[in-house]
Amino acid sequence: MGLPQRIPDSSDQSPTPEPTHVPSSQPPCDLLHGFSIVVGGPFYEALQRYGIVRYNLPNIARRIVALVMLIWLPLLLLSLKDGVAWGHQVRIPFLYDFSMYGRLLVALPLLLLAELVIDPAIRLGVGEFVDGGFVPQSELPEYDRILRRIQRLRDSWIPEATMLILAFFPYFLFQREWTSHGVSTWHTSAHGLTTAGWWFALISAPPLHFIIYRWMFRYLLWAILLWRVGRLHLTLVPTHPDRAAGLNFLGLVQKRFGILFCAFGCAFAGRVGNEMLYEGAPLSSFRFVMAGFIVLSVIVGLLPLALLAPRLREVRKQGLIEYGRLANSYSFSFDRKWVHYLQSPSEPLLGTGDIQSLADMGNSFKMVDDMNIAPITQRLVLQLAVQAAAPIIPIIIFGTPAPELVKAVMRMVA
Repeated sequence: MGLPQRIPDSSDQSPTPEPTHVPSSQPPCDLLHGFSIVVGGPFYEALQRYGIVRYNLPNIARRIVALVMLIWLPLLLLSLKDGVAWGHQVRIPFLYDFSMYGRLLVALPLLLLAELVIDPAIRLGVGEFVDGGFVPQSELPEYDRILRRIQRLRDSWIPEATMLILAFFPYFLFQREWTSHGVSTWHTSAHGLTTAGWWFALISAPPLHFIIYRWMFRYLLWAILLWRVGRLHLTLVPTHPDRAAGLNFLGLVQKRFGILFCAFGCAFAGRVGNEMLYEGAPLSSFRFVMAGFIVLSVIVGLLPLALLAPRLREVRKQGLIEYGRLANSYSFSFDRKWVHYLQSPSEPLLGTGDIQSLADMGNSFKMVDDMNIAPITQRLVLQLAVQAAAPIIPIIIFGTPAPELVKAVMRMVA
């Protein structure tokens, strides 16, 4: 979508950069169509070398099946060997452990599937800054440098090595479900971890944790990218109909990250389900935790867009000044011509377009006044909240007594 070019105001806090000549024989932004936050990095390159992943064809289905075979299937076989897959030998048999289903069979595939959901949206968003005319010609070299810095961070081995170390940290030793002996489980016996428990601790858990940390790092890169782009002298129009100076397309990108919060919600819901079913915890004891999880998911989901608030605030402020001056000039001229008759009107009042133009001027000023200081809409907030809450809804239904559930439904439809 093309937007009218607007020269950055001299009142901006940062100085306007000198125009940089870009040779017409080369694309102005070399990384524009090949940029990716998701595809790349030492781990991804290792998968490519072994043929597990092919560039632009991530083989998500194959990787999901391979991870399930490596992570979940051995746990089932070892639990069968120990006699704790089902039955009454332990309070929580393996096949009745909602936490394992939520983490390994739902959350993990969603985290892998998120690559196909998020990466194309980021590519379109990065391209739209240029294709939509938001990055002026003079800022294209700096925009290209920003993309290169982000990719260098993505390809650095230090963050991924740190994530790998954290992934193998025995966090389970500090979790109540692995240390409490009040409820017997398939993974913990009176003498310590079972065979299946050791497999989970050493083989199953680290890949899941690494993928989670990797997505957290990718999300941080996306936030850094938006923050740095927001510091450029973008061509932003305060009267844009999207009420975000034209940047509302970023909300369409951001809603794709909701699949991550849905995956985390599946793991969270599995833990809550176990405590309710096997430890007798009432649903009411999780109300604040559930609400806190949803609210935190929405806040984290909107944070990258909020980093653009300083730039959009300046656009709105400057737009109010500029359109206020224009409105003053037009209003004074209209007043002199049609109200005080300081000059003889050259046309009859009936049928004149001046009155409609005055109304249009008021609408333009109101659009600037109503402009959001971040590309955040109520619809985006609702979408992120629904995606985070979706895995929790079955837990709420499961934990609510049938009479209360029927009454609640009747109140909603009555």
